[in-house]
Amino acid sequence: MILNVNATNKKSGEVISFALEGDSDAGFTYEGTHMQEVADNKIREVCNGLILLGSPIYTIKAGETETIENMTFVTEVTAE
Repeated sequence: MILNVNATNKKSGEVISFALEGDSDAGFTYEGTHMQEVADNKIREVCNGLILLGSPIYTIKAGETETIENMTFVTEVTAE
């Protein structure tokens, strides 16, 4: 499954967009790298918010869109 992620920084308004590949059992990767090991600090920060318990990335189905809000980002995740 591919997850298209669009995160908007609440303070600066900066938008960070990227795609994750994988599934809820094996986990998700960004360009072949595990979500928590991504070199780009901004993408890794968004990913850290996505892996929390109860995150919709573990239950989302293809064609669905979910919104996650934390202290720093409003993140929209769309599953393909």
